[in-house]
Amino acid sequence: MMVLAVLSVQIPESQAAAAQKIWEQAREEMLDAETRLRLQDNGFRAGIGHVQLWEPIRAVLDAIPDRRVVQTIPLRVPAGFPLALELDNEPRNQTLFYVGRDGVLRGATHPESRNVLRIAYGPDVRRADRIRMAVVPETQQKQEGWRWVRTEEGLWQVPRQQTNAFEDVSFDVSLARDEFLLIAPSENARLHGLIGRAMLSGESEGRSTFTYVFLRPEVPDVGQHD
Repeated sequence: MMVLAVLSVQIPESQAAAAQKIWEQAREEMLDAETRLRLQDNGFRAGIGHVQLWEPIRAVLDAIPDRRVVQTIPLRVPAGFPLALELDNEPRNQTLFYVGRDGVLRGATHPESRNVLRIAYGPDVRRADRIRMAVVPETQQKQEGWRWVRTEEGLWQVPRQQTNAFEDVSFDVSLARDEFLLIAPSENARLHGLIGRAMLSGESEGRSTFTYVFLRPEVPDVGQHD
């Protein structure tokens, strides 16, 4: 089993400039230039930080007025099991646009759907002391019934649903111990209808907000064998 700690920080969109200072403590070069540009075009930005540098990041966020912090109970899942982090409180009708790997803008309507980040992670097969994490934005439309998913730990029962994965907006990273992944809005998240805005923005008390998601996986026995 693996453990994933999730922290979401919601700030007023008007304070996005103040939040830029967190990137002084997060590395973006773990992604190649093409992937970084593709994410930015779609309204996303990703970086890796270390727990030793968390205090400067927290100081920046704490200085932002009207911020809202949500920290979930650490989630325990089998290695490689796809975990869906829901970004919506309820289903909604929406039309989403994204920029593909070929640079073409595409769009489609997703009725009664929820936006999620699908996360899968496990030991890095290339470096046993690290963790590989893959992130894919997707929409989900729940259906009746259940289905079974096979994992290294056996069969797991999950709700049946129709999913639409935006593979062109996916990425994966390799994390060392005590590192976390930050997923945040890029400058293009200001564009309504773009997938990054749909995933990482919302409304709170009549004001537009941006959401910053911090993911820290923990695998106590990574790189060890019985």
